[in-house]
Amino acid sequence: MAQQKIENYMEYLFSLALQKSGNFSDAEDLSQDVLLAAYTYLRSGGKIANMKAWLSGTLNHKYYDMLRKKYKMPTISIDLIPEQPIYEDNVVDRPTAEQIRREIAYLSKRYREVIVRHYLWGERTEKIAKDLSIPKGTVLSRLSSGREQMRKGIEHMEQYEKQSHTPERLEVSCHGCPGLGGEPWSLVAGDMMKQNILIIAYDKPITVIEIARALGIPAPYIEKAVDDLIESELMARKGSKVFTDFMIMKLEDLLRRLERELEFAERNYAPIWDIISSAISELDSLIWVRALTDQKRTILEYYYILHIFSSGIYTATSRILPVKETYPSRPNGGDWIAVGRRYPQDFDFDACKIGEYCYAGERHVCYENFLDAKSVSLHVYDTQPDLNKYEHAPIEIHDDVLCQLLYIIDKSIPFDRSGFNTMFLKDIPHLAECGIFNMAHGKTEAAIPVITKTKYQEMDSLRIAHMQRFADFFEKPLKAALPSFKIDIPKHLEGRVSESRQYSCDSIPMAVIKTAIAKGDFLKGIRYPTPPMVLTVEETGSAS
Repeated sequence: MAQQKIENYMEYLFSLALQKSGNFSDAEDLSQDVLLAAYTYLRSGGKIANMKAWLSGTLNHKYYDMLRKKYKMPTISIDLIPEQPIYEDNVVDRPTAEQIRREIAYLSKRYREVIVRHYLWGERTEKIAKDLSIPKGTVLSRLSSGREQMRKGIEHMEQYEKQSHTPERLEVSCHGCPGLGGEPWSLVAGDMMKQNILIIAYDKPITVIEIARALGIPAPYIEKAVDDLIESELMARKGSKVFTDFMIMKLEDLLRRLERELEFAERNYAPIWDIISSAISELDSLIWVRALTDQKRTILEYYYILHIFSSGIYTATSRILPVKETYPSRPNGGDWIAVGRRYPQDFDFDACKIGEYCYAGERHVCYENFLDAKSVSLHVYDTQPDLNKYEHAPIEIHDDVLCQLLYIIDKSIPFDRSGFNTMFLKDIPHLAECGIFNMAHGKTEAAIPVITKTKYQEMDSLRIAHMQRFADFFEKPLKAALPSFKIDIPKHLEGRVSESRQYSCDSIPMAVIKTAIAKGDFLKGIRYPTPPMVLTVEETGSAS
């Protein structure tokens, strides 16, 4: 009778063996070994209450015995199959060796190390306790807890976040002074895993294991990446959990705010441009400005009005919100605050409306006692459609090198006397396309204005006066509009992220300028590039 009962499960047994082993030869051997074990056990007087569960469990053990012989694995294995089957009818629901290995990979280090050492390496609990300097009871407790976590993991398998199969892009920008290696943007640039860790850990503090499961990536890799992000101060710990320690904005939030800013710019264009056009007229009345070429004067005007916009909006906002921020000193130099923007992986920034109105706040690089100058400073605003375009030359070039190159060429200093790295000379044709140099008749010269420090200070005095007038007008309509600009942050970041970051008005300057261009109020008929960029030079012995 018992033999007949066994034979009823032969087809099931072979199917299970084939699923585990993956080939007919091993499946036949496994099935025969299990049947032989069952007959032997019954002949010796043993009783089997649940034949299907007994055969399944025995096949599981026989399978691991086969693997150990095949690959010389240790003699202890993990048995996640209980005496009574959890899934009586569906063999597909039973954990496979691959699933077990994956669940081990998702354990945190404290549980993973004892599970691996005991079950995969075959170490006794006494040795593990001694090596890890913990009591044997703690080892047993961690083994039990680790097994339980693995059971739960198998039961909830495949319930990952969308980042596991559809990762997003996270662009991190810097407010303040970047680090020596280009931090913070360089900390995650090109690293999709770190970008998505930051996205997953943004809405609420989360454990490393939860991050690993959400991304479908084994815990050891996540642990190392999280440690790096905490060390670089993009993440922080809260008890046993971690969280992203800066503001991240979603595409839908940015688009919603952009529409509000465009409405604001259109509604207030006339009074704003009256202030700006008055400021331009006063700048152009200066004798030294009138002496500039048309191209250099236009570039100077563009820089000047962006400077008025930037400082004017900041001044108006500071009258409404607490905008003062402390820029922490960071590892590897730099005093910065990070801000993130998350986009779909295949997001086309150039085709998005947001890109049309982007501009970056002023960057300023200065060299003291450089060659023949007491000081050389480069002031830059980046605007669309050429945001950072000049940097992406054949050899990537940044403001520090560009500042030196502009001064050397403007002063006709021989390169062999300057100590300048001449490989960057390959970038000059690209920089000319971006409107930074002019190349004509075999000669290269600066296309942007190069002025003395004294002239810059004269221009800046005008800028401050018009900035105050701008802020005086801007304050009232801005106060009414700010609530519609707000982007919420998670509760645990309140007090860690400046409130003013939630009310940014980044798109208003370019919205107004684009309207002025469309109306013919600015850059009328101009077809050449106009990068808002100024080089200031203080000569040695100058009184300025």
